[in-house]
Amino acid sequence: MSEKGDGWIYRNPFPEHEELFKRIEAALGFNLFVWQKSFIVMGHFRQYGETTARILRELLDTEAVPLDYTRRCMSHREDFYRQELRKIQERLKDAGIKTRVVFWSVGDKRRYAESYKGTCEKRDCRRCPFPPCQKGEGGHD
Repeated sequence: MSEKGDGWIYRNPFPEHEELFKRIEAALGFNLFVWQKSFIVMGHFRQYGETTARILRELLDTEAVPLDYTRRCMSHREDFYRQELRKIQERLKDAGIKTRVVFWSVGDKRRYAESYKGTCEKRDCRRCPFPPCQKGEGGHD
């Protein structure tokens, strides 16, 4: 059982519609999921974990090119996503889980370039954000 309990999936994010949902569920004979209730009221659904799943998919791809977040966000949505990604990355690292490299500052990017210099094993290296990365040919300069 999770920390929140197994009932979270059926919770009602709209207490003002509690009675309506109880009557609907009684009529149907089953409970509505939280995202179904959200869709009924709002016309779309949130809070079902898509952002978390996307972030985990990005962070766990440790062989992919580093994420470059050195530029300012262009929207509140992008800022929210980055903040969530950073929180999740910190939690994963604290738990000893390896994550994808993320450049949060120009300094991060510079330190990565310095530590990565000349270590590529093949020309088409997926991780190298400084192509072309040819070992011994100064590809990161």
